[in-house]
Amino acid sequence: MRNSAWLAAVLLAACGGSASTGGRDVPSEADAGIVIPGVDVAYGDGAPGDGGADGAADGADAVTDAKADGGEEPPGFDYPCTPMAFEACVTACGSAGQRKCLKEWGPCFPPQEFCGNCADDDCDGLINEGCVPNPKCEPPKIECPVAIITVSEGNEAWTKDTLHMTAAGSYAQGGGKVVKWAWTAKAPAGASGKLLPSADVETVTFGPLDAAGSYLFELDVWDDKGTKSCVPAVASVNVKTWPPLEPEVGCADGQREGFLDSKAWPQIAACAGAWDKPGITPDGVVPTCGLAGGDDGANPGGAGCSAPDLCAAGWHVCKGWQDVASRSDTGCAGATPPDAKQKSLFFAIRQPSENHSVCGDWGDGFNDVFGCGNLGAGLGPDKGCGPLDRVLASTQPNSCGFNEAMPNLGPWECLGTGASDLNEGANVTKKACQNASCSYDGYPVGSSDKGGVLCCRD
Repeated sequence: MRNSAWLAAVLLAACGGSASTGGRDVPSEADAGIVIPGVDVAYGDGAPGDGGADGAADGADAVTDAKADGGEEPPGFDYPCTPMAFEACVTACGSAGQRKCLKEWGPCFPPQEFCGNCADDDCDGLINEGCVPNPKCEPPKIECPVAIITVSEGNEAWTKDTLHMTAAGSYAQGGGKVVKWAWTAKAPAGASGKLLPSADVETVTFGPLDAAGSYLFELDVWDDKGTKSCVPAVASVNVKTWPPLEPEVGCADGQREGFLDSKAWPQIAACAGAWDKPGITPDGVVPTCGLAGGDDGANPGGAGCSAPDLCAAGWHVCKGWQDVASRSDTGCAGATPPDAKQKSLFFAIRQPSENHSVCGDWGDGFNDVFGCGNLGAGLGPDKGCGPLDRVLASTQPNSCGFNEAMPNLGPWECLGTGASDLNEGANVTKKACQNASCSYDGYPVGSSDKGGVLCCRD
């Protein structure tokens, strides 16, 4: 029998000994844009969380107006964990597993089978498979049916694949038979695959796989006496981006500023630089300076360039959060290097939206600028943006809505006629702070600083 006290001690130590935070650094209210209970904030377009300005009111109309009314800064999304961090967890079968933070904590993946105990460590319904027989390991006292998952594709697959899984190997102890099944799937942010024909049959498919990352499937079964499996079977599948490609930089200037390892992320790159031609989302935004943009190139000020000029030939500004989900198995995690300063990087994509910083479909409008990084208001799961984690969302005309992104702290500008606060995606440029005329946190800031665009491979 598993030593539960030992397991609890391991998990407590691994999580830093704190039941409330798990030993993680919890963002401050200033960093995360947390709402103070009881404070009512008015927004320019009636969108809770659509402002996103946090920090001093230097150059941020939304913050100034909110505080003038006695309110607080507009809220963001309080991230529950640090991207790319790991922590211990308890699996469905009670073993000591591990989970990874991307935008939020992912599912708890089991460890390899351990031969030094009499437990099902890897949650596959079997005890000590592949180990020397241990006479001390006795069968369970309760004769539960045993759930077993078989995945035809194994534990690795590609985007665009469909997984084929069966519970045919499951069995009931004592001469009975399995008569009922219950499948569940835990997939990366943005995945749209479904268990078909349903989640309560013996053999299912899941797909098509449209998001890279780790998938976890669980199965419970019941025998003809109505007894449920003591623990669910678990199967994990790592889905990689198809097609497999040789690494490329992906940035027009030959240098990545995020997703730094081109072998780990061969189909997505974060490219810093500037541009002075307005817009990023509309189809009409095309290269205008011969892909000569980028902070390490000959034109770091972005004169005559548009947003696509930051991407290399054969690459494009990522189109919609689905593009990011299918090309990065870590979502936005990795877009910001671990040594990046706070509120220093935002990499934008082409993402339509009509209102409320909710990601929409093509034709829904150009409201707000969406992407990845550590600069901008946080995007919670309710925004329907898959793995995307940041947004520049204005509540006032001629503003991008996030203090540290705009002059005199940053180069992002959203200037335009009419209701420009509802068309940031059509107006946005990175042309302010020329010749490092801005500064933030004691450092000079130029037009090519504080991010750029996410480039996806064609």
